[in-house]
Amino acid sequence: MFKKIIVLIAIPTCLILLAYLYGVYQNNRDIDFPEEKQMQQQLEKSVQWLINNERQILSDVNPMLWWMLFETFNISHDERIAGLLEKYYQRNRQIQDSVWAPLFDGQQRQHLSAYSVQGLPYYNQHFIYALNCASGIERELPIVAQQNTVDFCHQADYFYRPACTTHQLMGINFIFEKQCGFLKNIDEVSQSLQRDILTQLVWDIRVVDVYLQRVLMLLITGAQDSVEPVWIQQVLDHQLEDGGWGNFVSLIGSDTGRSLGFSPRVLSLGREKSDFHATAQAVYMLSFLLNSKS
Repeated sequence: MFKKIIVLIAIPTCLILLAYLYGVYQNNRDIDFPEEKQMQQQLEKSVQWLINNERQILSDVNPMLWWMLFETFNISHDERIAGLLEKYYQRNRQIQDSVWAPLFDGQQRQHLSAYSVQGLPYYNQHFIYALNCASGIERELPIVAQQNTVDFCHQADYFYRPACTTHQLMGINFIFEKQCGFLKNIDEVSQSLQRDILTQLVWDIRVVDVYLQRVLMLLITGAQDSVEPVWIQQVLDHQLEDGGWGNFVSLIGSDTGRSLGFSPRVLSLGREKSDFHATAQAVYMLSFLLNSKS
């Protein structure tokens, strides 16, 4: 009886392990870089998704997503993106006078205190500190200062958060772009985080939101040469029929419309559906890649 139980456990475990190893191979195989024409066509589909879902995306006030479209417009000069940005500014007139203003080339507020970021997620606190070169926030909030160190995301409280390293690198990159001068070892920190993200891309085969974020952060922080062509192809292959990207990849379907698949929780039941968060990252990524090839 005991042997039967061992066999019943061992067989599915081996099958799952083999399936995962095959996924790792597929995710890291050597292929040619995707053709520029393919990237251009899929970028066009994704911009059209933004236009078709204008009401939905304008209801999302997340400044980081709109910063990605702001950067996309600076690269592509697509008037459709400019139109969406203008509507966002009209609906959120306070954004240009807020702590997020430097995202859109607005004025920094270097004298911000911890009070200005109270209640925000730890990574948003770091973003605002970095965007504004507000050293007072770092002095008053230890968690902000900790995000300037290479091992922040290796702590037990953050290790399990898939986007911790990409968020941290984003903040570090803002410190660099805004020339805050806070970190003497900023290159060391950036390169360490980039290496962590490379490892994550090798072994985490779920092409969900955080996968796109990892590729994007390597591209825009100077590590473009380390991005494998297959990772770009994986992103392209996971564009949905309507032109967007989502945070769930179906593996096994069912009659209920829900399926078992990859999600931020590793495996869960859900439906494939495009969303603004993933699509904004893909639009920025493809615009960056096409501009770098022109």
